[in-house]
Amino acid sequence: MATGTVLQIADERPSFRDRPGWIGRTVRALAFALSDVDTVIVALAGFLLRGGIVLLLAPSIVLPSVIGVAGITGVDAIGIDGRPTMWLVLLVTLIAVVAAVWLLLAFIVGSLVDVWLIESARDRDAGAGTPRPLPELRVLLDLAAIRSVCLVPLAAVSTWAITRIYSVAYTELTTPTNLASPLLLRVIQGAADAVFVVAATWLAAEVVGAIAVRRFLLRGDGVLSSLAGAFEQLGRRPLTSIGTIAVSYGASFVATVLAMAATAITFDWCRVASRNGSAIRISFGPAGGDARPIVFILAAIALGLAWVVALGLSGIASAWRSAAFTGETAATVLEARTGPVE
Repeated sequence: MATGTVLQIADERPSFRDRPGWIGRTVRALAFALSDVDTVIVALAGFLLRGGIVLLLAPSIVLPSVIGVAGITGVDAIGIDGRPTMWLVLLVTLIAVVAAVWLLLAFIVGSLVDVWLIESARDRDAGAGTPRPLPELRVLLDLAAIRSVCLVPLAAVSTWAITRIYSVAYTELTTPTNLASPLLLRVIQGAADAVFVVAATWLAAEVVGAIAVRRFLLRGDGVLSSLAGAFEQLGRRPLTSIGTIAVSYGASFVATVLAMAATAITFDWCRVASRNGSAIRISFGPAGGDARPIVFILAAIALGLAWVVALGLSGIASAWRSAAFTGETAATVLEARTGPVE
């Protein structure tokens, strides 16, 4: 149970037969993710706030062409001397402020989601629907500090990657290699090394942060001790840690890809149905009518259903990942106190 929003497991002395192995913990994590609608909703909220909404919206965003961008900005972005204008500076500043506010909310609310999911996964007998007190602000700030520290390497790598991506994008704009492929795809292919390094660094930061947060709540360690303990846990239990990472993030990757594919296909249906200039004739006896409105309505319904399925899969995968890391970290803490399972 939670004592001051820090879960105490120091007094737990389960028998060896009550301590499941890695497969048992993984199955329990999946059962937890499917146990309650509240669990899926809370996990989904954390996923969307931490950037998942961008992934789910990406297939439904039509990127403007170079000419379109030039038409929107006009001469307001770059002056005659080639320097950015005050309009562009204010726009970049506004974007930076919005991103900072979003990141702050992601840290605070995301930490609140972490506490709820970890407590629910550990307190299985009480059930996910049991009312729980709000954690102290100090705990949320410490959890946000852990996540912030883990983002420092990602920020450094992203700074290098931005210069690499900008170089490739500039080359594709001035001397395109293949006009048949979209600009975004050509940039990703040309800067594949930068994209891979950023993705690998992001995964490592997420894993270390997830373990450190759980060690902070399960053991009551400080911020730095939790971060150091996360690296120690990865080194002490490499096989089960790699298995947990592969299964949990693999499930999230599959769920995200399926969600993006479903929304992309149904969004294209809606776009084709709305832009179709030729009438679709369906005969109803001697008379016939244009079925384009019906086709568009059906495509819109399909898009709505695809979004519901996408949100459900994302929530289940996020809850599974959270419970899997909670079980792995709890097993590590208990093993350090009582010894490994024979």
